[in-house]
Amino acid sequence: MRGKKLYSLSFLLLFLAAGSIFYFKDSFLIASNSFKCLKCHKGKDSLETYFQQGRFKTAEELRKLVREGPKAGLHITSSDEDLEQAVRYLNLK
Repeated sequence: MRGKKLYSLSFLLLFLAAGSIFYFKDSFLIASNSFKCLKCHKGKDSLETYFQQGRFKTAEELRKLVREGPKAGLHITSSDEDLEQAVRYLNLK
Protein backbone atom coordinates (compact mmCIF):
# COMPACT_ATOMS: atom_id res chain seq x y z
CA MET A 1 0.00 0.00 0.00
CA ARG A 2 2.81 2.36 0.89
CA GLY A 3 4.54 1.80 -2.47
CA LYS A 4 1.36 2.65 -4.34
CA LYS A 5 1.14 6.03 -2.58
CA LEU A 6 4.76 6.73 -3.41
CA TYR A 7 4.18 6.02 -7.11
CA SER A 8 1.06 8.21 -7.11
CA LEU A 9 2.93 11.07 -5.47
CA SER A 10 5.84 10.69 -7.90
CA PHE A 11 3.48 10.72 -10.87
CA LEU A 12 1.70 13.82 -9.55
CA LEU A 13 4.99 15.69 -9.04
CA LEU A 14 6.20 14.72 -12.51
CA PHE A 15 2.91 15.87 -14.05
CA LEU A 16 3.07 19.23 -12.23
CA ALA A 17 6.70 19.77 -13.22
CA ALA A 18 5.99 19.06 -16.90
CA GLY A 19 2.97 21.37 -16.85
CA SER A 20 5.03 24.15 -15.28
CA ILE A 21 7.73 23.81 -17.91
CA PHE A 22 5.21 24.09 -20.75
CA TYR A 23 3.46 27.04 -19.12
CA PHE A 24 6.63 29.06 -18.53
CA LYS A 25 8.06 28.20 -21.95
CA ASP A 26 5.01 29.69 -23.67
CA SER A 27 4.98 32.79 -21.48
CA PHE A 28 8.68 33.32 -22.23
CA LEU A 29 8.06 33.09 -25.99
CA ILE A 30 5.23 35.60 -25.77
CA ALA A 31 7.37 38.00 -23.78
CA SER A 32 10.33 37.65 -26.13
CA ASN A 33 8.21 38.57 -29.17
CA SER A 34 6.60 41.65 -27.64
CA PHE A 35 9.43 44.15 -27.61
CA LYS A 36 9.17 47.84 -28.43
CA CYS A 37 9.86 47.62 -32.19
CA LEU A 38 6.87 45.36 -32.83
CA LYS A 39 4.45 47.96 -31.47
CA CYS A 40 4.92 50.18 -34.55
CA HIS A 41 6.40 47.85 -37.15
CA LYS A 42 3.38 45.83 -38.30
CA GLY A 43 2.01 44.68 -41.65
CA LYS A 44 3.79 46.22 -44.64
CA ASP A 45 6.13 48.07 -42.26
CA SER A 46 7.16 44.95 -40.33
CA LEU A 47 10.80 44.19 -39.62
CA GLU A 48 10.55 41.02 -41.68
CA THR A 49 9.25 42.97 -44.70
CA TYR A 50 12.08 45.49 -44.46
CA PHE A 51 14.58 42.64 -44.26
CA GLN A 52 13.04 40.85 -47.27
CA GLN A 53 13.04 44.09 -49.30
CA GLY A 54 16.79 44.32 -48.73
CA ARG A 55 16.81 47.52 -46.68
CA PHE A 56 19.36 45.81 -44.43
CA LYS A 57 21.11 42.45 -44.43
CA THR A 58 23.29 42.56 -41.33
CA ALA A 59 22.95 43.72 -37.75
CA GLU A 60 25.34 46.60 -38.41
CA GLU A 61 23.25 47.81 -41.38
CA LEU A 62 20.12 47.74 -39.20
CA ARG A 63 21.84 49.75 -36.46
CA LYS A 64 23.06 52.32 -38.99
CA LEU A 65 19.62 52.59 -40.62
CA VAL A 66 17.91 53.17 -37.27
CA ARG A 67 20.49 55.64 -35.94
CA GLU A 68 21.42 57.53 -39.13
CA GLY A 69 18.74 56.70 -41.70
CA PRO A 70 15.93 58.92 -43.00
CA LYS A 71 13.64 57.92 -40.09
CA ALA A 72 16.28 58.30 -37.37
CA GLY A 73 14.24 61.06 -35.73
CA LEU A 74 11.41 58.63 -35.06
CA HIS A 75 13.81 56.19 -33.41
CA ILE A 76 15.40 58.57 -30.88
CA THR A 77 13.70 56.75 -28.01
CA SER A 78 14.87 53.33 -29.22
CA SER A 79 17.57 52.08 -26.88
CA ASP A 80 20.53 49.90 -27.78
CA GLU A 81 18.75 47.06 -25.98
CA ASP A 82 15.74 47.48 -28.30
CA LEU A 83 18.05 47.25 -31.30
CA GLU A 84 19.71 44.12 -29.94
CA GLN A 85 16.28 42.53 -29.44
CA ALA A 86 15.45 43.31 -33.08
CA VAL A 87 18.76 41.76 -34.17
CA ARG A 88 18.00 38.58 -32.19
CA TYR A 89 14.39 38.57 -33.46
CA LEU A 90 15.57 38.61 -37.08
CA ASN A 91 18.58 36.32 -36.44
CA LEU A 92 20.98 38.83 -37.96
CA LYS A 93 24.75 38.55 -37.75
